[in-house]
Order: sequence, then structure tokens, then C-alpha cells
Amino acid sequence: MSQTGQEYVCHGAICRCNKGSLPSQLQVVANQTVHLQGKAVATTLDKLFLPFGTCLLKNNTPCFPMLLMWEKYFERVSLVAPGCHPLLEKSTIRCAVGGEISILNTLQLSIPLPPPPAQAEGVRTSILTLCPLLLHESAATEPLA
Repeated sequence: MSQTGQEYVCHGAICRCNKGSLPSQLQVVANQTVHLQGKAVATTLDKLFLPFGTCLLKNNTPCFPMLLMWEKYFERVSLVAPGCHPLLEKSTIRCAVGGEISILNTLQLSIPLPPPPAQAEGVRTSILTLCPLLLHESAATEPLA
């Protein structure tokens, strides 16, 4: 996406608690209808994680997250129900114990664009041949006589 932190979050996204010892995966359970790249899109209703290892705030005892409300989500869109907004890469959620959970990897795949088809390249070449000024960048900056 064009702006940092604006990527949608998918099922299985890798997250980290700043007070936990290990990363964990977000389990999408609230949305089973809207998918991106074959994975369910995470929403503000999704708060299911495996423990984040041990908790620094609880003397390194096992972490059992007690999550509050998601912040920095996509407010302009609701999925499956009112108030069910998609999560973004910049989304965070606080734990009642004191940690903050953030998204490390949205699990979206980068897919490179294919090269233009030969037919499209032929059309481009034909257009450039008809407009010689487009062939040379210096011609566009030189004043006309």
C-alpha cells in the first residue's frame, strides 16, 4: 500500500506484545466471509491469540492476554456487522496487565506485477513513434524555435 501501516491484517498475522517474551499469531474468528489473498481479514472483534510466552509484568510467568479494545483500525468500513472494522498494520491493542500488542507481519503476500503483454508493448511503441517528442526527454525540456 502507499502509506506505511495501511495494509489490511489477515488470519495468522504475526503480532508481538511489548511485555511478552515471544510473538504470537492472531486467530480470526469473527469474520468468515471477507477474505484477502485467500485468508480471512482480521477485525476489531478478533482478540484471540496464543500466549505471548512469559509476561515481564507478571514476573515472567506464563502470559494470558486480557485484551481491551483495538485502536488505529479502518474506521470508514464495517465488515459482517456494524462496529466490526478491519484491522490495519498500524493497529494496536492494549492488555489489561499493561502490555501493548502490535502487528509485526500482516501475512499479505507481495505479488509482483507481470510484465506488460507483447501487444501492449507494441501499442506503446507505435504511439511513441507517432510522437517523437516523447522518445527523448531532452526534447521536452528544450525551448521550441
